[in-house]
Amino acid sequence: MIDLHSVAFMDCAGLLHILDLHRRAECLGMRVLVVGWQPQPQQVMARVAGMPEPGSPAGARYALAGFRRLIEDRALRENDLAQYS
Repeated sequence: MIDLHSVAFMDCAGLLHILDLHRRAECLGMRVLVVGWQPQPQQVMARVAGMPEPGSPAGARYALAGFRRLIEDRALRENDLAQYS
């Protein structure tokens, strides 16, 4: 379980870190649950995923590997752009 209750701010690099932890755990046969999403990190996830707002019906897709890959690809692009800006 990844507890984000005390994480008030997150950028794309933080999102990529969580996705990497999630992928590594899955490779070890473990299931991962991320809990305690605060408003700003939720907004980053929603923006990167192209969702209209946190808590939308599409939020159930967070657990799907394809959706995780979409978020990871978009977060990597945003992170690269931020480094060269």
